[in-house]
Amino acid sequence: MSYTLDVWYYHGENRADEPEAVRTASELDQVLAYLADHAQPHPAQIAARELPRFGVLEIPDRMFKMDVDKGFAALHYVGPDPDGGTDQFGFWVTQAVEPAYDAPTLYVDKDNKTEFPRDSVILLEQARDALLEFQRTGSRPTCVRWQVTDATY
Repeated sequence: MSYTLDVWYYHGENRADEPEAVRTASELDQVLAYLADHAQPHPAQIAARELPRFGVLEIPDRMFKMDVDKGFAALHYVGPDPDGGTDQFGFWVTQAVEPAYDAPTLYVDKDNKTEFPRDSVILLEQARDALLEFQRTGSRPTCVRWQVTDATY
């Protein structure tokens, strides 16, 4: 099965009321190219449309926040612990195999200036691969490394 990725991000100065539906690698490439070329006031949010939601607001049970700048990206993932064998939720950020010291500062939350850890910044292509894996599996991607974070936004 392949999932539809719902991507919320800003077009111009306004956040889209409805997410952009991403069904193909080509559509994801278009969104990532837009994000790379247009600074966002807040990180993009990404969820799979067909996966469970909870609460009155129907919040996705697993999702990403992603900040992008200068060919780099960082992902924040909230969802079930794939290694825990339980339905326990956790919070993770990507972890670079080798930190890029020339990478820009990326943010989990720009309002309160919560930065991604420096070692969570990966190449945009790696983030793309992770999102495509999530689109195929609906689980936290294994093609990138993850580290636990206390950032719960």
